[in-house]
Amino acid sequence: MIILREADELWESARRTYEDPETRYLFYPEKIYETSFEKIKDDLKKHNLSWRVKNDVRAWKTLGTTFWEKWKGDPLNFIKDCNDDAELIWTQLQNKKENHYYPKLRGPKIGPLWIRMLRDNIGLELKNLDKIPIPVDTHVIRATLATGVIRGEFKTTRDKITKYTQEVWFESFKKLHNEGIDLIPLNMDKPLWHLSKNGCYKRDKITGDCPYYSECIAKEFCVKGMIIIKDNIVEVNT
Repeated sequence: MIILREADELWESARRTYEDPETRYLFYPEKIYETSFEKIKDDLKKHNLSWRVKNDVRAWKTLGTTFWEKWKGDPLNFIKDCNDDAELIWTQLQNKKENHYYPKLRGPKIGPLWIRMLRDNIGLELKNLDKIPIPVDTHVIRATLATGVIRGEFKTTRDKITKYTQEVWFESFKKLHNEGIDLIPLNMDKPLWHLSKNGCYKRDKITGDCPYYSECIAKEFCVKGMIIIKDNIVEVNT
């Protein structure tokens, strides 16, 4: 079963972890590199930073080791080595042949989201952001389906619908670009996430009726019909 975690709750856990002198080291690659798996595991649990500690501890240790050994503990050195090129950053994150690698950061949601946050939260000016796929999670999938961007009758896996979602938004923005509209897929995950979180999430899974339809600013795009997202399966009839 895939469990969704509230973003605000996760950020709060991260803040508490950073503010605690005993767990602050979790945000410093050199300290992570020097610390045992068992201690990292215990400290990820202390302020509820991780819900899936067994999986997350290995990723946390590996990422810390990679950024320490390869980039002197500073992720910005990795960005500079990629010439501030978002497309190259994304390619390197997915490179399975590297001795040092980036678990979690290579995923279809976290990888593009991290790149977007480098722009939005850190203020980095990155090239080729239009080549980065939209970050995809359950909310983005649901909003994409509910607005009819992908529609039809089918049953598929989450991995496949994730790929379709990224592809269709790439194609949509290519058309907009040809019409002189300067937008990129990375700009869409936030509004789609909020659309699903605050609206589409409540629609009837079979009929598509939504209690927020009358007040929804995207209602003209809303499609009726079945959208069921359960575990690793997505079933649609719209």
